[in-house]
Amino acid sequence: MENGIQILPGQSWGIVGRNGSGKTTLAANLAEAYGGSLVSFELENELLEREIREDDSEFLDRIDFGRTVRELINEVCPVGAGLEDIALKLGLALLLEQGFLTLSTGERRRLMLARALIQSPELLVLDEPFDGLDQAFRDPLRSLLNGRDLILVANRLSDLEGLVSHLGCVENGVCVLAGDLDEVLANEAFQQLMGLEQEVVMLPKSVSNVIPNESLVIMKNVTVVHGGREIISSLNWEVERGQNWKISGPNGCGKSTLVNLVTGDHPQCYSNEVTVMGMRRGMGESIWDVKRFVGIVSPSLHQQYRVGANALEVIVSGFYDSVGIYQEVSPEHLETAKAWLDLVGMTPWSKRPFRSLSYGQQRLLLVARALVKQPPLLVLDEPCQGLDVMNRALVLRVIDRIASTGLTQILYITHEPEDRLECVTHELKHDGRGWVKS
Repeated sequence: MENGIQILPGQSWGIVGRNGSGKTTLAANLAEAYGGSLVSFELENELLEREIREDDSEFLDRIDFGRTVRELINEVCPVGAGLEDIALKLGLALLLEQGFLTLSTGERRRLMLARALIQSPELLVLDEPFDGLDQAFRDPLRSLLNGRDLILVANRLSDLEGLVSHLGCVENGVCVLAGDLDEVLANEAFQQLMGLEQEVVMLPKSVSNVIPNESLVIMKNVTVVHGGREIISSLNWEVERGQNWKISGPNGCGKSTLVNLVTGDHPQCYSNEVTVMGMRRGMGESIWDVKRFVGIVSPSLHQQYRVGANALEVIVSGFYDSVGIYQEVSPEHLETAKAWLDLVGMTPWSKRPFRSLSYGQQRLLLVARALVKQPPLLVLDEPCQGLDVMNRALVLRVIDRIASTGLTQILYITHEPEDRLECVTHELKHDGRGWVKS
């Protein structure tokens, strides 16, 4: 038994709880105690950091994109032991020779699942396996998981449907409720613990930015090729004042690449005709000229935020568009950051190092970092990834409140139908063949 949970043969368990409650730690402990195979964002980040650390581009006559998907799967199993089959089932068959560093967020998540599933473990321990996956791969994954002995950590109760027979609810690292799924869901204490009700959100005072009168984003005939793949082809797109866009489509279609062109975090923004806040990329503007108008949340930023900043400093860094703090902080910025820290319920952790917090707590801080200056343009790539039901509702309400002021426009990427923003007015969708505006 591990912290109130005993896994018996033939049982599948869901693990839920608020961000920072200890779900991921409990899952890792259960994997070790029962000899299970673990998949988590933390392990994915460890793999990413290894590939970055071992990047040999400076010693080669080409860019090192990291180990290929095939190599990374073969790393954990004998060569040929079901690789082609698992790659086909998880939509990786056409990516086997792609380097890890060229993969999208969803493709990396599927790779981590493939590495676990190909080992045919008796117990599979999955921490948020559906986060980052588009709808096309959710049903196939459910089919692969159905009937297995599972421990499934989830922030969305819908992810557990049909896959688990038992449920444990974690608080302060201990399972405080555990038992048959239906019995736990009906328990009043469970409803209170998960915080299913929210109060009205009051926004902290904003630090004003001058908003240009031009269209916020203009892309003309944009094409992006990365790792031998054409990610975006001849795209024309314009984001006008008053418009809030949802960007949707399957994993690998270029959604994150698209927003990275806007933020200047993709080098090919300078070889294309991309104009942001009235400034044409590559025409003498600095990256900071544009970023002062933009707030960003993305999986790539989360992976890059590896400095020793504490929770409060992470939010403060949003004023300076930096990873960490490298200048004197004004009293106004510090007080506003403290107000946002309080709004997202992280004040007790204000001095804790960012990397020591749970994945969900880290994501919550990065959301506050993007919102702290209430910028003219908010670029939100899967902002609710890793958030529990209470914090997810809070973040969506805050974003809608900011959009309702009319001072901020939204670019929003999500795979989750339930993570709806009321403020969305337009959609840019990849239908498998190309981009369609509506």
